Amino acid sequence: MSGTLVGRTALVTGGNRGLGRAMALAMAEAGADIVIWGRDSDALERTSAEVRATGRACLAQAVDVTDSAQVNAATGEAWSQSDGVDVAFNSAGVLLLQAATDTTDADWDAVIGANLTGVFNCCRAFGERMVAQGHGKIVNVASNFGLHGGANWAAYSAGKAGVIGLSKSLAWEWAPAVTVNVIAPGAFYTDMNSHLLDVPEIMAAVAGNTPLGRVGDPPELGPLAVMLAGSGSDFMTGSVISVDGGVIKP
Repeated sequence: MSGTLVGRTALVTGGNRGLGRAMALAMAEAGADIVIWGRDSDALERTSAEVRATGRACLAQAVDVTDSAQVNAATGEAWSQSDGVDVAFNSAGVLLLQAATDTTDADWDAVIGANLTGVFNCCRAFGERMVAQGHGKIVNVASNFGLHGGANWAAYSAGKAGVIGLSKSLAWEWAPAVTVNVIAPGAFYTDMNSHLLDVPEIMAAVAGNTPLGRVGDPPELGPLAVMLAGSGSDFMTGSVISVDGGVIKP
């Protein structure tokens, strides 16, 4: 896929680590210039150095997506410095595995704030500018839990299901200039969930409920990100792509 994204600029929230980092690097290797957002300045610097090592430009911005003022300011800076952004991936989020009855108001607000309100803040800021420039692609990262739920995943599942509904609505609202699609990953081994997947019993349970018999590796999302960022997705909007190893759904 080398060269397929030459001339494009891609913005990735949560692009400093995990799935966001993997997708940012894949798009850089395909020729895109990259803007990455994150809250960890050290991780931002490491990932931006990796992007630049591919020969592509990288703008790293420290942004909390739950703060709409930060999002709007950073979006304006990204558009100005990059002379427009062609594609935006919303990958920033948090994880909570907890029984619904143990989920406090603060827990709920934190998860919904990061995983749904944060996505809305970014979509609104990106979408306004993309519609004005006459083109753009937005890709929101949800989860297979947003499709089928799961015990002890109430807040997380609700937020991710909300991302899917939001994306489908925006796909209608911003067509035909801007497309909005969704990736719904299953279990991928990242630093955010390693504390769970490093427990042998949990890893065995996840693998045992997956026809392919394992969890995903973040770089495996790279080719899909490149396709969604490029012309291969021009006739796609409102789509939800499940990448979960064929998880058996209850």
